[in-house]
Amino acid sequence: MVKTVKLISKEGDAFEIPISCCRLSEVIDCELECHSSDEDKPNNDEQDENDSCVTLSLTASRIHSPALRKVADFLMHFEVEEMTSFEPPFTSENIEEIVQKWFADFITEGVDHSLLLDIISAANFLSIQPLLKLSVLALSININGKSPDILRPMFGISNNLDDPEQKARVMKENEWAIEARRQFDEDQKTKII
Repeated sequence: MVKTVKLISKEGDAFEIPISCCRLSEVIDCELECHSSDEDKPNNDEQDENDSCVTLSLTASRIHSPALRKVADFLMHFEVEEMTSFEPPFTSENIEEIVQKWFADFITEGVDHSLLLDIISAANFLSIQPLLKLSVLALSININGKSPDILRPMFGISNNLDDPEQKARVMKENEWAIEARRQFDEDQKTKII
């Protein structure tokens, strides 16, 4: 039998993943190393049936079941097919032109905005860098070109600074950014001329 890790979601659902697939997660890998010791290893060549199947349960109490299911699917598939490495800038906004079809379908099909944010949170919490990069890529493609009025509700931002006093305070706090943008724009104009 295969040694597994049982990940338990916030809702109490369990997802069993072969240990070999879990090494991609720095957090799970660290937990595995902490729980392994010489006493867990058999002292002789005889092993009973239970020795070959070790289950380590990790409670991922911050991660909802749908996101943890996606994490499990990603880890198991990554063991079979590694995702193509990618770095910005991208020549396309079509995710299938950046990563393989399975990974593109995995992060887009049946994944709404809320689940995507949960996957990002789970990948960050479990320190699974390829999944974090893939999910952030999908999010960046989803929000690219959208106006602030569309983005605010997507991220639960209700304050659009309609209050003049609050707007003035925020502008004062961020003068450095406004000045940096002005300087950048001037530099761009001189490069064109």
